[in-house]
Amino acid sequence: MNKESVITVTHIVSGDLWAGAEVQVFNLCHALAASDEVAVTAVIFNPGILHDKLLDLGLPVTLANETNTGAFAIAKTIAVHCKAQGTDIVHTHGFKENVLGILGKELAGVRYSVRTVHGNPEHEFNIRKPHKWLKSRLDIWLGRLRQQAVIAVSSQLEQALKSTFPGKVHKIFNFVNVEEIQRTWPHEIKNSQKHEIVLGIVGRLVPVKRVDLFIKAIAMLKEKGYDCRGAIIGDGPLEEQLKNLAFELGISDRISFKGFVNPALKEIRNLDALVMPSDHEGLPMTLLEAVALGIPVFAHNVGGIPEVLDTWEYGMLIDDQSPKAYAGSIISTLLKKTSSNTPSGPPVRASIPTNFLNLFSSQKNATKYIELYTRILR
Repeated sequence: MNKESVITVTHIVSGDLWAGAEVQVFNLCHALAASDEVAVTAVIFNPGILHDKLLDLGLPVTLANETNTGAFAIAKTIAVHCKAQGTDIVHTHGFKENVLGILGKELAGVRYSVRTVHGNPEHEFNIRKPHKWLKSRLDIWLGRLRQQAVIAVSSQLEQALKSTFPGKVHKIFNFVNVEEIQRTWPHEIKNSQKHEIVLGIVGRLVPVKRVDLFIKAIAMLKEKGYDCRGAIIGDGPLEEQLKNLAFELGISDRISFKGFVNPALKEIRNLDALVMPSDHEGLPMTLLEAVALGIPVFAHNVGGIPEVLDTWEYGMLIDDQSPKAYAGSIISTLLKKTSSNTPSGPPVRASIPTNFLNLFSSQKNATKYIELYTRILR
């Protein structure tokens, strides 16, 4: 393609964590960089995994380290980067990234900007935290006035955002490279008659992930005589509290705290099932990775999760967000007892949903981003 027709897109990301949003940003940048239609650049606010992985792709990346840089200085850094790279579109990911990205692109004279919303926004007024509400209103105001598109990663988010950003919302699902995942991290096929069932949960150990429900469900399965183990993949502020809960329930020996694992697929591939009892979700990358490997999933019926699991025989949607409901679903579908009182589950890797490649593949969804960028410039 003619160099003049290549669209230069600069992504603005915090990069302080390596979680679902950061994984999706990397997947997007990787897929876009592989095309001949988009030149990808980035400004990252924190050193870390995302920053290093984007550099490994050979992309122009500027670190505006927020630990020792003020907000206006970060915006100026974004502006300098955009001018140097000839940025056509600034693509922001997150609240402070939206605000500072828009300010930076205005300073640089970049006309166009879009944002991706990776999870459910919380805009309700809270008298105890009025400053957060005011910041969220600023974010909305800037999005309405100074950005051309808002990308929702699930149908639920699309509907939630339409009234906030009328006429600007576009749905583009999160995505994974299914072939690469299956090739690099093949799911170990086990004979379920000869091994204990390993159930896993992946994510930051924070309240919204409801790891407490996962631990209580494992305790219920133990009480009913099922030979199960729980693997908790991730770290966070609730780790000690959750370890104490496992101890109080008498299942410390059945719960493994794996800590932060990069990539999480190192551990996900060894699971017999993934459990996702979160209060709310956008469209979890962990979910897509597990399904790509044919690993059964038990998940709360919220956010974008039903779009992935709704028609899949190995995807169980839980409406009653309780340990009893998760334990019951796991027993009825994965832990049917044989005459020898040994749990039996699927002996081989499950086939992935028939529409999965069509909806959540990297090639199809990266193309949708390119088409959106092109329409905006026109």
